[in-house]
Amino acid sequence: MPVVAKLTKKVVDSLISDGTKTGTLYWDRELAGFGVRVTTGGTKKFLVKYRTAGGRQRWLTLGAFGPLTCERARELAKVELAKVIEGADPAADREAKREAVTVAQLCDLYLAAARAGLVLGRGGTSKKQSTIDSDESRINAQIKPLLGQFAASEVTRPDIEKLKADVMAGKARRDVRTKRRGRSIVKGGHGAATRTLGLLGAIFNWGIDNGHVEDNPVRGVRRFKDAKRKALLTSDQYHWIATTLDYLAGERHENGKPKHHARGITAIRFIACTGLRRGEAANLHWNEVDQDGRCLGLGETKTGFSLRPLGRSAYQIIADLDDQDSEFVFPSETGEHGYRGLPNLWRTVKKTARRLVRETPQRAAAEADEPGPLDGLTLHSLRHSYAGMAEALGATLPTIGALLGHSAGKSQEGVGGVGGVTGGYILKRLDRSLLDVADRVSDHIVRAMRGEQITAEIINFRPRSVSIRLHGARRTAH
Repeated sequence: MPVVAKLTKKVVDSLISDGTKTGTLYWDRELAGFGVRVTTGGTKKFLVKYRTAGGRQRWLTLGAFGPLTCERARELAKVELAKVIEGADPAADREAKREAVTVAQLCDLYLAAARAGLVLGRGGTSKKQSTIDSDESRINAQIKPLLGQFAASEVTRPDIEKLKADVMAGKARRDVRTKRRGRSIVKGGHGAATRTLGLLGAIFNWGIDNGHVEDNPVRGVRRFKDAKRKALLTSDQYHWIATTLDYLAGERHENGKPKHHARGITAIRFIACTGLRRGEAANLHWNEVDQDGRCLGLGETKTGFSLRPLGRSAYQIIADLDDQDSEFVFPSETGEHGYRGLPNLWRTVKKTARRLVRETPQRAAAEADEPGPLDGLTLHSLRHSYAGMAEALGATLPTIGALLGHSAGKSQEGVGGVGGVTGGYILKRLDRSLLDVADRVSDHIVRAMRGEQITAEIINFRPRSVSIRLHGARRTAH
């Protein structure tokens, strides 16, 4: 292989290929391992050749002559050869960076593992499909558009801070039609930023466990407080829900068929009187309803198996329903799965309530943009209000947790998520006091939906007065 005294611009300009397919190599005598490759097409690229600490010969391309001057190429060669002396392998490092997964690829690997049941959620159980779908939606809506092209191993905390700011500002917002009756609406805000960082942090943690990255740049990034939607519906709001559902149940097409899904309307009443999550109601099976109508044994919930007390008024909502040749209490038109139209139906309920209230004599002159009685409420608000009603009736937090099926610690077994040894004892039973609370809550809500004014007696703690004798005198202490 030809050797030149020193690779300078004048020398490199004069170099030609000898016709070798792989190119002709010219080496610099002054700096061992530094050279240039000249191809038959006239392309000239600087490179270094070295041996690793293990004795393996490696080649590292520095760049093309022209954009890279001889002087700069020599400086880069010295830097890379110095790394070799220190025990590094620059060619291997470059190859590793080239093959490193991007954030988008890391997300795809995470989702694939989740679908295979290899990503554990709450209580050490595999993530449910609904949770995976939600994760995938957030990944496609926020993470991939804003951070997907970055190499996962090179993402830094400032990158995460920028992601947080961009999501909050709605940089990835969109509103596009996905199918005939579907839209993909992406917004920003504090809540979206917090939930996006939570998911991304979980993805990086999974990446560390599986050898894709070495660090989690999300760790330590402060998040906005994820404000929980809390709502305690008024008696008037409960009444408007019932009035609107009755109105929608009576609407008919010209051919006489109902305009709205009857079981969907019933499902909303049932959610209001039980505090079930939307998905729990939509996927409720008949074999999950106690034959005496006193409880629900939900096999698939956010926290695993859950035994819920069922108030008598709530049970009456479904007691007379027939199974319609379906295993679901609230089946779809085909009966093959649970009713999936609750979100759209709830939007119709709110819109219709807004129109109906404006048609009342008292509100005939209301402004067109005045909010309706149910505006701002979601189906999950009915769950929050159910809990609020229980609290107003004097139920304790553990009792409310059992009513709602909240998880209590790592163990997901037991009544409403009551865990540990106690949960094991009462896995298949509900005590009378819990059933009584469920009865009282559902009764109150049904009465409110009928338009009755309801009140709740709350017992507050008042310390007892104690008489204390001091130096012969009696004083009353509180």
